[in-house]
Amino acid sequence: MNRGSIGDRGGDRGFALLVVLWSLVLITLLTTQILIGGRTALHLAANLRAAAMAQANADGAINEAVFHLISTGPDAWQPDGTAHVLNAGGTIVTLRVTSLAGRINPNLASTALLAGLFQATGASPAQARTAANAIIAWRSAAVSTQETQSRIAAYRQAGLPYAPPAHGFNDLGELADVIGMPPAILAAALPYMSLYQSTDPDPSLAAPIIRRALSLAGQPGSSRNAYDGSTPVDDIEAETSGTAMRRSAIVSIAGADAPTPYEFLSLTGGY
Repeated sequence: MNRGSIGDRGGDRGFALLVVLWSLVLITLLTTQILIGGRTALHLAANLRAAAMAQANADGAINEAVFHLISTGPDAWQPDGTAHVLNAGGTIVTLRVTSLAGRINPNLASTALLAGLFQATGASPAQARTAANAIIAWRSAAVSTQETQSRIAAYRQAGLPYAPPAHGFNDLGELADVIGMPPAILAAALPYMSLYQSTDPDPSLAAPIIRRALSLAGQPGSSRNAYDGSTPVDDIEAETSGTAMRRSAIVSIAGADAPTPYEFLSLTGGY
């Protein structure tokens, strides 16, 4: 009996030891997971903090650019694409300001000007005319029920579940939805378009491609709706060093003496 009791007690001690060992393994695994999770959370928090600081620095630099745009004298900046480098709290921010007055607004441009742009960026004359006509049809109301049905039928035949909305574009990306719009042709033309200006391009502020488009459209010296000196609209691009944060602002500049010196029309971007 004594020997059996001793054996039983030895077995109990062995089982207890096994339970302790497994408990230690489980505790070790849990501790490891907690430590890993803690480090991950700290790393994520650090990344979020860095991103927030980078965005704040970029936005602060954009506001400084606006100050220079509404200024006169030696502090004034011209929207000519020149790189301006600022130090924002130890973060280097590179700013470029470009006037949009030299770009083409697809909501306003004539068929000839749109075709001129597509041709100037590499499309054949036939491709350019087709793309321009499709844009005009997208943004314009049909003159009859028959024309409306014809437009719908053309989009259905192309496998598209929508039809031209008969109003202007809200975003340049919508141009890709226009029937028969070749992606390569659109990609080449997009850098020369904008929806923010209220006139056709000012040739004195336009890129060579735009001036070529104006020439092809028969408007080399001016445009269909000649630039009337209305409130300039500028594109401000800000890029921070290190975190590579990129922010873009579209700003209407009225000037320091105006009741509203400037107005942000758009502020977008991130990593």
